[in-house]
Amino acid sequence: MLGTVLLSLVAGFFAGNGLPYYLQGSCGEGRNPSPFPDRPSVSVLVGVVAFAVAAVAWHFAEVDAHPWPALLAAGAGVLAVGLIHARTWRDPNPWGKRAAQAAGR
Repeated sequence: MLGTVLLSLVAGFFAGNGLPYYLQGSCGEGRNPSPFPDRPSVSVLVGVVAFAVAAVAWHFAEVDAHPWPALLAAGAGVLAVGLIHARTWRDPNPWGKRAAQAAGR
């Protein structure tokens, strides 16, 4: 059951992390707090990769054996990444990219 909980937590975390990247990128917004270039196509790609990681983790989580712990762990992962985004995305420059670009690096 521990494996189910951990993999479900990872699945929820990555699904919750991929959603804002995918949505911002598909809406033409590329400015997001990540170490990658600020382009919409990069945001969409980051979101899709996060969704793929979430799908693989969910596939191997054996959710049928322990459905309630899996769903609760996935929900905890979504909540955790949402709280991280609420704090991190508030800062307009969390990775220092804008300062490096302004300095001509």
